[in-house]
Amino acid sequence: MKAFNILSQLGLALFLFFSSSLAQDVSSISSNTTAGSVFLAPTRNLAFALNVPSDSTTDLYFSLMMPTGTAWAAVGFGSDHMAGALMLVMYPSKSQKNVTLSPRIATGHTEPVYAPEIRVEALAGTGLDNDTYIFNGRCSNCRSWATGRIDIASKSQSMLYATGEPTNYLKTDALDGPLKIHYNYGTFTVDMVHATGPAGVPTIDKGENSALVGTVQGLDEEGRKDMKAMAHAVIMVLVFVGLFPFGSFVLRLGGWVRWHAVNQGFALILAIIGSSLGFAISKTYNRSKKFNTAHQVIGLLIFIFLFAQFALGFLHHRKFKQTKETTKLAPIHKWMGRLLLTLGGINGFLGFRLAQSNEYNYILAALVIAVTFTIVTILVAKKYIQKRWNKRKDQNGYDMEPWRRPDAQAGYGVSASASANTQPQAPLGQNASIPGMSTYAPYQAHGTRKTDLGPQQNVREYV
Repeated sequence: MKAFNILSQLGLALFLFFSSSLAQDVSSISSNTTAGSVFLAPTRNLAFALNVPSDSTTDLYFSLMMPTGTAWAAVGFGSDHMAGALMLVMYPSKSQKNVTLSPRIATGHTEPVYAPEIRVEALAGTGLDNDTYIFNGRCSNCRSWATGRIDIASKSQSMLYATGEPTNYLKTDALDGPLKIHYNYGTFTVDMVHATGPAGVPTIDKGENSALVGTVQGLDEEGRKDMKAMAHAVIMVLVFVGLFPFGSFVLRLGGWVRWHAVNQGFALILAIIGSSLGFAISKTYNRSKKFNTAHQVIGLLIFIFLFAQFALGFLHHRKFKQTKETTKLAPIHKWMGRLLLTLGGINGFLGFRLAQSNEYNYILAALVIAVTFTIVTILVAKKYIQKRWNKRKDQNGYDMEPWRRPDAQAGYGVSASASANTQPQAPLGQNASIPGMSTYAPYQAHGTRKTDLGPQQNVREYV
């Protein structure tokens, strides 16, 4: 009987042990297969999974991934267009060994604004895994916000996604880090019912054969760039590094006033167009909406003084045509032009920095150096050649005929009462044995002597 009790207790212990092990295995399987809907961008530079806890909380669990070669990645909740959507934006941290997630509210086709009231908590697994940035998180109030909401009972909840350029320009821990316009973007729908289950971070298959789960791809656009910003940069660089310097160059090189005026007028028109694009771009990004950056302030001052410079040039030229003399406006016009060119070049560097495109500053620097070197070299060469030419011309100049020299003509003004024996000094180059013109006085008509030899003749070269 005692043996039977021992065996019974042993059997019960084994039963409890295996039951506990089985429960742990089931729990493990459940945690590794957390319910979730998974979306993969067609370019494979964004992966997103969403879990809706089936308990009474208002939490949402999610996982967001992007490769290290992508500037930023974002998923928008509640809509298939930006206005009013809740955006979860991810980008590398300052150390590039972790990841920053910024919850933002979009107001339209502009950079979303950081929303500090949206609370997102980073969970285990967040960071850099080989060449993939991962953010596993829980959002405690992402089901509804001031401008929208999501329907957890919907089988086709509208969502959107976007990724930045394939560069690493953005590396910051700031939650309001500056974004450039999305390079890829699109829409998709999520089966929220399929995503509902026990609370936990949903898993994403990193394999090449991974597929969409509980999501449907919608719109997909690739390779988009901010064409307004590009046009603004190209036009303003052309104006301040190309056209304006060229207009000044032709004036100094050949004195071509008309071409100078036409060139500078055309450059002013382009500057107006480029500035207008700059004003429009300022409304797109958070960093420029208040119009208080150095690039914008300097640009506005340059824009105003360009009209003053044009007016000075016009007034100076009109006065010069009337008087054929330089005016007091000339030095002001000259130095204001030099100042505007200098400020324009500096502002170009500030502009690329504001646009988060510092790599283009190297190209701009090369252009400035090349244009400056070319113009200075040509002008110095022109001055040197002109100096040599004038020196040769002075050495091999034309020798005026003796009778056309002013001093020779002055010697013929002898009055009729002068002594016949008084002879004028023989002009340089004339044989002294040849009698002077006064010798022929008796042969002049009516016995009078003509002292007027006509106007002085200017030397003319015949080539």
